[in-house]
Amino acid sequence: MSADKPLGEGRLANWLGLSGQGREAQVREAIEQLNAFYAEHDRAFRIDRLAGGWQLLTHPEISPLLDHVHHEKKRRELSPAQLETLSIVAWRQPVLRAEIDELRGVASQDHLRLLTEHRLVQIVGQAEVPGRPNLYGTSREFLRVFGLGSLDDLPLVDGFERTKEVPDASTPSGPQEEDGVIEEVQAIEESAESASVDSTPA
Repeated sequence: MSADKPLGEGRLANWLGLSGQGREAQVREAIEQLNAFYAEHDRAFRIDRLAGGWQLLTHPEISPLLDHVHHEKKRRELSPAQLETLSIVAWRQPVLRAEIDELRGVASQDHLRLLTEHRLVQIVGQAEVPGRPNLYGTSREFLRVFGLGSLDDLPLVDGFERTKEVPDASTPSGPQEEDGVIEEVQAIEESAESASVDSTPA
């Protein structure tokens, strides 16, 4: 209840003084039991998987009330261009800035800088090409803000698979890829509207 960020099963096990090979399984079992108790007694919160850890969150439907109580806390809002850039990074990571610019048709440097400042995007490596340009990917903060346990929880886009390998900046993008990006942006916009970003740590 006092943690301000998701906690991993290992850390929770350490705090509880658990030892042995199955200690993380004990933590997961305890969380399931607590969530069952919360649901049975119609509590306004539950323990959710978030950004690779666990956090006590209020249900999204309670968000308007909490927004009223904590009106001084403003939500982070992204512009359409920033959201489009973030969508490409999320599905294409690790991705080069040149590839993002090519898919969007405009420069993305300023948007990447702002997304990095917001800790939603981070540099995850350098490409094995001349000049060793930076590769961009999403961060744990991205998972937390959008209420995702891992990148595998990203919404599925029909006919498109998230890139698993370092992209080749010299490969031109075809019409089919551009259509995929449009679907990616629509999917992450829907995720932004319905994700646990509306949930508040209890």
